[in-house]
Amino acid sequence: MSKTLLCAAALVAFSSLCHAQDQTAALQALMTRAHVPGLSLAYVKNGRVAQTYYLGTRSNDTGGDVDARTVFQAASLTKVAFAYGVMHLVDQGKLDLDKPLSSYYNYPDLQYDARAAKVTAREVLSHTSGLPNWRNGDTLKFKYNPGERWNYSGEGFVWLGKVVEQITGKELSPWLEETVLQPLGMERSGFIWKNEFDQDYAWPHTETGTTSGRWTPEKVNTAASLHTTADSYAKLLCALLNKQGLKPATFKTMLQPQVHSQVEEGKTALSWSLGVGRQETAAGPAFWQWGDNGTFKAFLIGYPEKKEGLVYFANSAAGLTIARDILQLFFGGEQPAIAWVTNEDPDIRHVALLNDLLHEPFATAIAPFMKGSVQDTAALPESKMNWLGYRLLENRRPELAEQLFRLNTQAYPDSVDAYAGLAEAALRGGHPKEAQQWYTKAATLKPAKTNYKQMAGKLDSTFIATPVAADSSLTFFRLGDFPAAKLVSLAGTFNGWNDLEVPMRWKNGAWEAALRLAPGTYQYKFVIDGVWLSDPRNPKTHEGDMNSILVVAAK
Repeated sequence: MSKTLLCAAALVAFSSLCHAQDQTAALQALMTRAHVPGLSLAYVKNGRVAQTYYLGTRSNDTGGDVDARTVFQAASLTKVAFAYGVMHLVDQGKLDLDKPLSSYYNYPDLQYDARAAKVTAREVLSHTSGLPNWRNGDTLKFKYNPGERWNYSGEGFVWLGKVVEQITGKELSPWLEETVLQPLGMERSGFIWKNEFDQDYAWPHTETGTTSGRWTPEKVNTAASLHTTADSYAKLLCALLNKQGLKPATFKTMLQPQVHSQVEEGKTALSWSLGVGRQETAAGPAFWQWGDNGTFKAFLIGYPEKKEGLVYFANSAAGLTIARDILQLFFGGEQPAIAWVTNEDPDIRHVALLNDLLHEPFATAIAPFMKGSVQDTAALPESKMNWLGYRLLENRRPELAEQLFRLNTQAYPDSVDAYAGLAEAALRGGHPKEAQQWYTKAATLKPAKTNYKQMAGKLDSTFIATPVAADSSLTFFRLGDFPAAKLVSLAGTFNGWNDLEVPMRWKNGAWEAALRLAPGTYQYKFVIDGVWLSDPRNPKTHEGDMNSILVVAAK
């Protein structure tokens, strides 16, 4: 090789190294600002992994650097991997995208509804099945008629997973291993938990950096259970960009927009293909998917025409607040997909403010968001202020939450939500009389919201001070000790485990409450300033979660 070519090659390599170092510094700055502990990212160019970034820590508690083998929850990026597997069945002629799923498998959860006989794999994969994301309660119900409009649904993917098992005669985990993971070389991935993940796992964190428990799924959830690394998942991204593993016609079908799949009716910028979203901008069409398992976040995007893309995973509830900046860092231009996903969510500024409020004097933290004595409603609109308030309540800082909600009521004096938040902050802060006042105000602003009026009644001074009269139809609850607690309440199956609905009162050395319950068996716990406790006077508990068991006999 000539000296000129050697110099040119060296210059290119040096330039790439400098670029990667710049990207690393920028990513680390974003993580610091958003309080994201760990990040794993792979950038693909010309159909190959060009850069990988393993940044931060696996756990704020126990440390450990994120590396190439650190496993994250993929959340809804699971759907893309599962859809890729499903298209293999289409390739093989074993699954007809437009044949009703009921002809393959009669789903027991929807047997009661004739509309289930119309749902197809195409509709499930394009989120036009009419099903909700997840059911509310035990019964699965249609939200819309099948094929009528777009509505994101994890439930549909679960149903399709059962159809796949019926067609293949195999359980999902081994089938997905042999169809998706092994052919692509995704050895550091699993749709169920693998013991080998124990040694290098990214623990999930809240927006304030508190760790939470990990999920080790024993059964496949085709919408959410994949655990993986950026390096491993990038192999699937490359397969999609390079049209690897499926027939050309099948890839064309998979990546084209589907009928009635516009995310926003009448707008073509965002729609859905089969198992992946579709984004249309001046940069060309892109497939994409976001992942949100609460304290794990993820994002995938790929530009098939340019064979360029990116996937990242973050072990933080704040992981999507940095997505816009990451996409600008690597691609620039319009990114309507992530703008839509995070439209109603707090952004990186609000997460930073939340953490500042927890660690700095209130006036110092809130100052950049104030205009004189009131909040800057452009930077801190009502919804974001409420979000901050409730996050502070989750962190057991009711006194800070109360200050925020007070500011919000000043900026939005007709806001029901602001007064309801102020009432809850006062109640959790040990000020029931003030809470009663603010619940009354919220009920006045929105009389149809009857629960505010009910809460105000429960906190009325007469209710608090007067002993409950003896009544044979009442069930009495008593908890000794904890005299300094700010709020002690009763929660259970009788009230949907709502820890505000039954506030207890201190009387003669114990907290007391009385409920009128129909005959039956109930589970319950006491909640002391956010800490859930089994009834120490009741030896009967539910195995596994230690909920106290109460049997109310018929009279």
